[in-house]
Amino acid sequence: MHIKPECITCIMNQTLKVCKLLELDDEASKPLLDSTAQILINSSMSQTPPQIAKETYEMISKLTSNSDPIKSAKELATKIALDIDVSFASTLSDFIKLAAIGNVIDFGAQKQLDLNTLIQEQFHKEFALNDYEKFVTDLQNAKSMVYIGDNTGEHIFDKQLIQKIKELYDIKVYYFTRGKPIINDVTTTEASHLADVATIIDTGVPTPGYDLNYANEKSKEIFYSSDIVLAKGMGNYESLYDETTKKIYYLFIVKCSVVAQAINQNIGEYIFTKH
Repeated sequence: MHIKPECITCIMNQTLKVCKLLELDDEASKPLLDSTAQILINSSMSQTPPQIAKETYEMISKLTSNSDPIKSAKELATKIALDIDVSFASTLSDFIKLAAIGNVIDFGAQKQLDLNTLIQEQFHKEFALNDYEKFVTDLQNAKSMVYIGDNTGEHIFDKQLIQKIKELYDIKVYYFTRGKPIINDVTTTEASHLADVATIIDTGVPTPGYDLNYANEKSKEIFYSSDIVLAKGMGNYESLYDETTKKIYYLFIVKCSVVAQAINQNIGEYIFTKH
């Protein structure tokens, strides 16, 4: 999925948010903003948002001498997710919805929403696109599944969904992580929470989305051979949609106008679709 003009301002805003998170003063913030602006000037409209985000965060890490500048935000997001009471959930459909709502935990989103409030207000909201019945049918016949993680924090809800899937079906699950810290995306470090329910796979990708151009051979072999692939979050959607013939289940909240336009849905809608 190629960038649009709106993505340019969004990426600049992400850099500004990093500056604020790190409590940088004006003088220290300007080089980061300048570097992001230069990357955007040099970029092509044929690139995906995650590909440009990779370049900007690599430069941020270099300029701040910090390989994981969003670490504190990731730790807080994990704590918040672990403290959420999900005892009301019981069915597979319930845990899919919780995993989708968990996708609100996104440092890179245009708008931040409160997780507790969102669960209370929107747990019973219908998916705008919902291929649940297809998913159940596929699970009944599947032996292996790839679950591509997205943001740290929501990986706790991913675990709960995987637990439910394994409770109902005899299936091996691989959980894909990023190859290095990028924004607040889940890496093998954070994914250790899921080690008892899934095989953790470091994909090698440095982008905030599973980009096949950067993926290591091990993850690509598992990706293409698995019976089911579930890709979580907009970054994975932006990286994979129309980039592979492999059929993928996309599970996310629409959080920006560009993706909303691409799938003809409104911002805030829940999506669970196979494409």
